[in-house]
Amino acid sequence: MPQHLAIRPGSIFSLALTAALALPLAPAGADAQIEPGRIYAAGEPISDPQIGLSLTLPDGWRGRLGPDGQSFVMESDAADAFMVVTGDEVSEPEARALLADRVDLGGGVVLVPSGEIRDVGAGHLSADYSVTGAQTELVGTVDVRLTSTGLGVAFVLLAPPASAEAHRSSMREFALSLGVTEPAASPAASDEWEPYLRGRYLAHYYTDTGYTESRELWLCSDGSFWYDSQGGGFGGGASGAMHSRGGGRWSATGAGATGTLHLEWSAGGTSSWALEYDYDADRLYVNGERMLRGANERCS
Repeated sequence: MPQHLAIRPGSIFSLALTAALALPLAPAGADAQIEPGRIYAAGEPISDPQIGLSLTLPDGWRGRLGPDGQSFVMESDAADAFMVVTGDEVSEPEARALLADRVDLGGGVVLVPSGEIRDVGAGHLSADYSVTGAQTELVGTVDVRLTSTGLGVAFVLLAPPASAEAHRSSMREFALSLGVTEPAASPAASDEWEPYLRGRYLAHYYTDTGYTESRELWLCSDGSFWYDSQGGGFGGGASGAMHSRGGGRWSATGAGATGTLHLEWSAGGTSSWALEYDYDADRLYVNGERMLRGANERCS
């Protein structure tokens, strides 16, 4: 398997996804199993205990967390079809209205409804689309599964007409693997920031056509930290056109929704970065940027 998905300029993954359903399976806590940057293979489970959803990747597909941190993007092994998984709180009438409308994927690529909305099963809707603005001939299918917890999970598939039916079968297998559990409880509003951040790995990713950027921060339990920032040409990772790194000692003050991260750099100087926790959406922000939380493989 390649070290990164074959994300190429001009492919749908280089577009800013702006589909109507836009709150996803995303890493949302220490126990979340979706790790930023990791490629998941066929048969591997992905889950988010914070929103109570789990899925198992179908045969012939691989995927990873999207650069926006708000979708799970997938590519077929043959690199001829693509899928995006995303979701939001939505009722059945709202889901039907969304499926009946055009879906703008950005970059001029638009899904145009080409048939009636189908009931695949209880709480499982599906619709087909023609695709305009793509560099190659593609057709689209969107399945939405409505859960008992009020979430609608959308599976957006783009595939060539010749292989569309086979890929729809894989997408439906993927959608039917959806498991629903009670969401894990969010941290209490009285939580102190320093214990919460101890041993954390935090990452921020930004991607646009022709450019990608990443910032990674490791906050070790012994009070040390490491920081790495890269930016440059688009591809599986930053090209290194911009690269800065450093380390030192860290501490944090505050409790509840806001706090401050204090960094003392080994090379000299200090930084104070604002911390914010959105309890409703279970999202962490550092200096105003949303940070994804993953497994800390560098330090405990």
